[in-house]
Amino acid sequence: MTTTADPGSTTAPAATPLPHQSTYQARVADYWNAAEHARLLRRGGRYVVITGCYNDTYGQASREVSLINAHYICDIHPRSAYFRAMARSRLVPVHVQNLTAETIPYRELRKRADHLVTGIEDTFLTAYNNGSFQYLLIAADRA
Repeated sequence: MTTTADPGSTTAPAATPLPHQSTYQARVADYWNAAEHARLLRRGGRYVVITGCYNDTYGQASREVSLINAHYICDIHPRSAYFRAMARSRLVPVHVQNLTAETIPYRELRKRADHLVTGIEDTFLTAYNNGSFQYLLIAADRA
């Protein structure tokens, strides 16, 4: 699920756990297990995640998000689920940055590269442009 900044230490709390798995391939409740984060992250330590999520300020997942879920057999979570899970895990967001605009050139490149195209690129681009899918960087400190 996560690794610490010092992978040789699995018993001492870490300053910064580094996720190495896409969070939308796991249930948020499992991924943000409060007891596990309390074990891995010392008080005052920082947790940083970059993840795709759907923008639930618009309501339910958009058609595009549903198509992406079906294509990758995953469950893209609403943005609010990450913040609720952080609060349950005593993680206080200190910085949130929307990286969606920075991902558009990547999807445009994949769309033109025969060896990378998956057929879902236009759906991603539509979701990015209509605001229903976002890539967020979230930095949170453990209280």
